[in-house]
Amino acid sequence: MCIKRLIILLSLFIGSLAQADLLVIVHKDNSLERLERKQVVDLFMGRVTAFPNGQSAQTLDFRAGTPLRARFYKALTGKSEAQVDAYWATLIFAGRMSPPKQYGDDQAIIQAVAENPAAIAYVPRQALPSTVKVVMELSQPE
Repeated sequence: MCIKRLIILLSLFIGSLAQADLLVIVHKDNSLERLERKQVVDLFMGRVTAFPNGQSAQTLDFRAGTPLRARFYKALTGKSEAQVDAYWATLIFAGRMSPPKQYGDDQAIIQAVAENPAAIAYVPRQALPSTVKVVMELSQPE
């Protein structure tokens, strides 16, 4: 009986680790401690250009076509990468907004966030340097 409980608890623990596999990060000096999903959606979809504390925000993204980018937008918005790209194309065509700056890998994004107090980005779960901090954990959709 005890072994069965241990197996159940272990599987729940491992399952929860596997689900929260994306981290939303900001510069270490950003005064924010946590962001809600809606706030992150609004930032990455260009609806707002500042953090809730009023500080200007600059979103950083992975290059189009990278699996991590597709996973992030699906987990965050429920939309495919193609739908997100179409949304941004409309905003760009209307001259209303510029999309997030794109990077090729997570180390380049982490470095960019570490150098820019206004930056916000997402990376796969990993050990992070003290120059950035996590403000939200994002789970993959089921």
